[in-house]
Amino acid sequence: MLSKNLGAISIVAGTSIGAGMLGLPMAIGSLGFVTGTLVLLFMWLIAMYVALLLLEINIEFGTGVNLNFMTRKILGRPGQLLGTGSVFFLFYCLLVAYLTGMGGIIANSTGLDARMGTMAFAGISALLLFSGTNSVVTANKYLFIAMLVGMVVSFATLGGQLNVANLAQGQPKAKVLIMSLPVLFTSFGYHPCIPSIVNYVGDDKKTLIRILAVGSTIPFICYFAWLTLALGSATPAQLATMDNVDILINQMSGGSSWVTTILSLFASLALITSFIGVSFALFDLVAETFRRKDDKVSRAGTTAIVFIPPLAASLLAPNGFIAALAHAGAAFTIIAVFIPCVMAWKMRSAGQNQAYRVFGGKAAIAVSFLCGLVIVSASYM
Repeated sequence: MLSKNLGAISIVAGTSIGAGMLGLPMAIGSLGFVTGTLVLLFMWLIAMYVALLLLEINIEFGTGVNLNFMTRKILGRPGQLLGTGSVFFLFYCLLVAYLTGMGGIIANSTGLDARMGTMAFAGISALLLFSGTNSVVTANKYLFIAMLVGMVVSFATLGGQLNVANLAQGQPKAKVLIMSLPVLFTSFGYHPCIPSIVNYVGDDKKTLIRILAVGSTIPFICYFAWLTLALGSATPAQLATMDNVDILINQMSGGSSWVTTILSLFASLALITSFIGVSFALFDLVAETFRRKDDKVSRAGTTAIVFIPPLAASLLAPNGFIAALAHAGAAFTIIAVFIPCVMAWKMRSAGQNQAYRVFGGKAAIAVSFLCGLVIVSASYM
């Protein structure tokens, strides 16, 4: 049971710590350290609340269901189409960001063309996903541990060249702050994996709450440290002009090939663990939505549906890292905020969700919904 819980925590944290983390300095670097930290804390709290809200709904239905099924039961066909369509759009945008980021890192490390690196990474990942759930969860668990080790080494290396004076720089601007919200919220984008986690672990609410609490706190701590080191390694003006992971790594390394290697390894592991979590959830969603079987031929077809669209998009737009995250933020807000808020409101009004209810009542649901409106609006400012 402990192994399962650790595996589930690694899915939550690993799905979050990926493209979103690497994009944080580029999204909020110009705000400065204090403002950036405060808005990051606020997004973490909002993300945790709506995760518990989705868990509340999932516990009412039990194991073996996905968001597609839950939205159909509570919101009818229109809600199902909106929810499922948003999940697909979110997952594909995230996979585009991960493939683009990995392509840049591979190109930066090996000298290969970025598109070739993207294709190689996609092929290896497809084989892992095709191999089955246990292989995916086991691989992600060990990769996540390796990523944490790489993170500690990267942080220790960067800490030696931290310029504290940079932390006092930055001019907080309302427009930049608002425009950063989609990327920040997407950085805690583990919510679509919750039904898969409930199905994998079981429906014990205390265990699930601990998994979500620990799994989401790990990314917050890591994000805070990463933001501190990034702002200490580059000025806010420099961070504001970056649009891909390899550029960020080159800037933070300060020209040192040793530091570049360490950061590239950490960034690669961060992207891979996040990529695995998202592709794992998308695979389950595709299988359920299109009622695909679990034999080898069907799994191969499902794997192709998962990988071919984002691979094509990433090859056509190899520098679309931040843009993909911004679009993902809008879709993620629909999935993680609007739909759970409406579903929980409707279910509570009907006297359901008695086994577990998130604190705050309907007032907290309303505030979360308003925050969602701001995030979606910011995605297209």
